[in-house]
Amino acid sequence: MPNWRTIIVKMRLILLLLPILVSSAPDKSVDEATDWLNTQLLDNDDGTVNNRVNLTPTSKGSCTTTDGKEGSCVKPTYCNKTQKPRNTKTLFTYRELGCPHFMLQCCPLDQIRQKKKKTKSLPLECGWTNPGGYSVRSLDEDDGFSQFGDFPWMVALLKRSDATEWNKDDYVGGGSLIHPSVVLTVAHKVEGLQPSSLKCRAGEWDTRTTNEFLPHQDRNVRKITVHEEFLASAAQNDVALLFMETPFVLEDQGHIGVACLARNMPAPGTPCYSMGWGRSFENFDADINSALLKKIKLPYVESAKCQAQLQKTILGTDFTLHNTLMCAGGEAGKDTCVGDGGSSLVCAVKTSGLLTRYLVYGMVAYGVGCGDKDVPGVYAKVPAMLDWVNQKMAEESLSQTNYAY
Repeated sequence: MPNWRTIIVKMRLILLLLPILVSSAPDKSVDEATDWLNTQLLDNDDGTVNNRVNLTPTSKGSCTTTDGKEGSCVKPTYCNKTQKPRNTKTLFTYRELGCPHFMLQCCPLDQIRQKKKKTKSLPLECGWTNPGGYSVRSLDEDDGFSQFGDFPWMVALLKRSDATEWNKDDYVGGGSLIHPSVVLTVAHKVEGLQPSSLKCRAGEWDTRTTNEFLPHQDRNVRKITVHEEFLASAAQNDVALLFMETPFVLEDQGHIGVACLARNMPAPGTPCYSMGWGRSFENFDADINSALLKKIKLPYVESAKCQAQLQKTILGTDFTLHNTLMCAGGEAGKDTCVGDGGSSLVCAVKTSGLLTRYLVYGMVAYGVGCGDKDVPGVYAKVPAMLDWVNQKMAEESLSQTNYAY
């Protein structure tokens, strides 16, 4: 049976976008433009429409600004006029007058730049959030999603391919950039994998588009080092380092930077955050990952309290929380979930104006369910394994100062 809802949506999108496509490519016929558009509007597994429409930065796609002026759809970095952040809690709706994606701005013709705005440089220190000062979304701390550049150290582990677009079947897990050539992640995500099968992506945010302010970067993995005492059955010593074939470029990249690693644990109840592109709570039963990088506020839970809470679950009264593990969360509907493994758990240690500096205290390891009340999530404890990280970095003759706080 055809999915009539999807077909109707496609027809409406075609009617909306054809004038833009034809005006931006006068050498193409309407039929050619329609064929091209159909290749962009592919059905997702859940029956929704994948509206990946990638216009070039200087697109001639016409639109009308909110004050009635003639404009063109461009990335905000190619427009001199500042665009107000939008509420993207409902993703991928066509909000701007004629622009096919919420990351594109309807820019007045006299405000379009031929070269993109100069990117703000990252602070020289590790751990600063959103140093580029990007505001794409309306600020709503509890909606569960990040701003572009909120976590510059966040890395996606992907199956190696030449593709630059996101393929959900290639997603392996998360990690943290701690050196231009090194990614920290959990062992259970990479144990048994060959380096030749894996790449890392930094600077990703919205997996359904390449219209972000700045492009992501992909690097192939040269070497995988897993903790020698990693025990998969209990997630003990759940840590690994991935060494890249070539380093990520950090200079003049307002959305890619390195993380700071914590040496000591925070005080119980300290507000922390985790992130990832794993399972979405709204679509948990449908096994749908989040398209936008999540941002989940979680309190740090002291180990003795966490162990007592987990003993009340299916883990049973004999459960013991290993000293290389820690906990956070325990609030209903707020948790990391399936697919977030390896992503960092960070807590703030400093603020400077609109910037916040974070330390990585943990990495997503496992949980009993997702988002259940009084059931914290379990994270690999970074301070307990920092000496091992330092040792492996030294063995590779790599500096340990990048991630030091």
